[in-house]
Amino acid sequence: MNKELKVIDFYCKKCKKSMKVSYMVTGNRNYPILPRVMMKCHHCGRVMTLKNFKEGELLDRVEQDKYYI
Repeated sequence: MNKELKVIDFYCKKCKKSMKVSYMVTGNRNYPILPRVMMKCHHCGRVMTLKNFKEGELLDRVEQDKYYI
């Protein structure tokens, strides 16, 4: 990974709208991401929780700095 700060924004998979939550990449692929945090979509009301989710899994699935959860 390069030295510049990379930020990944979370989007709702159901309605494709922004969750208004961002994650700054640390560079450690084994680092847990937002453990035990519940996020609610402001548009459709869907609630999501990232359980046992590592930064490496996020980086493998991200598309153009957007992650649909």
